[in-house]
Amino acid sequence: MSDRYARMLDLAVEVMSAESPESVWPMLTEELLAALDGELIVVKEVPWTRERGSVVIRSPRRLPEIGAGDDPVQEHIRSGYPFIDRYGASGDWTPQSAARVVGARTWRSSPTADALHQAFGTRHVFGLPLPGRGPHVSGFLVHRSGGDFSRHDERYATRVQPLLTAATAHRSLLSALRAASGSERRRQANRSLAAPLTPRETHVLHLLATGLTAEVIGRRLGISPRTVHKHLNALYRKLGAADRLGAVLRAQDAGLLPRPGDRAG
Repeated sequence: MSDRYARMLDLAVEVMSAESPESVWPMLTEELLAALDGELIVVKEVPWTRERGSVVIRSPRRLPEIGAGDDPVQEHIRSGYPFIDRYGASGDWTPQSAARVVGARTWRSSPTADALHQAFGTRHVFGLPLPGRGPHVSGFLVHRSGGDFSRHDERYATRVQPLLTAATAHRSLLSALRAASGSERRRQANRSLAAPLTPRETHVLHLLATGLTAEVIGRRLGISPRTVHKHLNALYRKLGAADRLGAVLRAQDAGLLPRPGDRAG
């Protein structure tokens, strides 16, 4: 397990240095498939209902196409059986296989297990949730044929949960940063500065606005705290601020950051 964990730790550091949100899921899912001997993985980031919700499936092998909307396979995936009841209601975020959650016999005889086997040839599903609040459960569902996922797999998944949570939070930040900096209003606001912010300075500014310390910002970006402070000093100078709170307020006044309650973009 130490080798698997070390690979994920290295990957998490790489993710924190990524500047494109599109690069995050491929890196994470490829490693999870390898570490858990999976054949396909479902990424659950946005809320689903049984009737609607984009199902993102990644696999190194070619998969049969599944339709959209009322496709029965998508409906079974979106129903989240049996994980939604466990993770959404109990608050227990322990990664486990479907057979471990409801019992091997119950899982094998379920319509969901049958539909997934017919569609993909897989027999076992492993839930790796990302701890959160509220009824919406996000995370990964790893599928494979052959034997069920082991206790070693559970321990590995539990150990990498914090890394995955941090990596997906970083992806969300990258997406929000792109939406914010991509708006014409904010591009014009940046150009209006006597010395416009660089992309890295803009990234540091958005992290600063979330209340993170220089040490944590450095870990997120894969740079040293000393380098973070250099970016902060540049931000203060360009925004005419004396400290981090002043920088955030000046950036909001200038239109570089949304005010609390504003919609991004």
